[in-house]
Amino acid sequence: MKHKIFLLLKRTIYFFLPIVSIVLFLLLLYILLDPFKVIKKYDSYLISDEIPGVTVNKDFVSTSTFENNYSLYQYNSFILGNSRSIFYEIADWKCHIDTSNSNCFHFDAFRESLYGMYKKVKYLDNKGVDIDNVLFIIDYSSLKATESNSSHVFIISPQLENYENILDFHLAFIRAFFTPRFMVAYFDYKIHGKVKPYMTKNSLLDDRPIHYELTNNEISFPHFELLINDREYYTPERMKVFYERDSVQQYSPIIILDKQKQMLQEINDIFKKHKTDFKVIVNPLYDQIKLNESDLEYLRSLFGEERVFDFSGINDITNDYRNYYESSHYRPHVARQILDSIYK
Repeated sequence: MKHKIFLLLKRTIYFFLPIVSIVLFLLLLYILLDPFKVIKKYDSYLISDEIPGVTVNKDFVSTSTFENNYSLYQYNSFILGNSRSIFYEIADWKCHIDTSNSNCFHFDAFRESLYGMYKKVKYLDNKGVDIDNVLFIIDYSSLKATESNSSHVFIISPQLENYENILDFHLAFIRAFFTPRFMVAYFDYKIHGKVKPYMTKNSLLDDRPIHYELTNNEISFPHFELLINDREYYTPERMKVFYERDSVQQYSPIIILDKQKQMLQEINDIFKKHKTDFKVIVNPLYDQIKLNESDLEYLRSLFGEERVFDFSGINDITNDYRNYYESSHYRPHVARQILDSIYK
């Protein structure tokens, strides 16, 4: 009986040994290559004027860049929001705030949630950082999210959670690395040095050439602007995303509920504590769905009517597709127009 058990155990080990060896080899490769840039420390997590390749977690990039550079730049003015907020350029913002002592930083994240913005404001306050000016940029989707996203691209940084989520954070990236479709795309990219069309699906790789300013964590897309100026951007293929909208104004469901109110109240308390000059901007989205009036009323009653600016719904900005790169992100000239409007 013992002999049979020994043989069974031996066969089991022989069967699984190659699999374990492959897994350990791939895990070692993951650590050495660090494709998502979440293991090693980098002076810059994005390289300007290059195609990013592997899609990074912008929340982690923003938080790590802040920690790397705060002692040098002493940031005290922040742009908070999802990827739509990156188009509020620091140079434009500085035209409207006191620049004598304003060191600005984009503290954004891809698909940013209210939870993420709340955690960032608390993180700055807990670190004793001055919060003099803030652009607080929101929309229905960001207000809806009151927990961290589990996807490796969107999961919140461990620094913002006092490292309580560090295991979940790294497991999200390990799972993503071991996904066959990512491995195929990643090693194809590493071998050939080219992002192919199939690689950009599901946020596997990113083929958009970016300009990146490390000092303030600012991303821009001058290549796209050049194409637009040369009338080469809005191709028939790109125009497919600009769908027909309803001519009758549509409204989003009420989304500011108890969880949202608790977070927004704490954010407002911290702004009051720091005597922050802040503006709350509701994004002008191509879908032209207006934020629910009940939600707007709450925001205005909490933050002050003079601080809340709603650009959602049907208006001059959202009517023109040329104000957008695609159906989700509006262009820098729109952000500039909004800044001129709200500070006037």
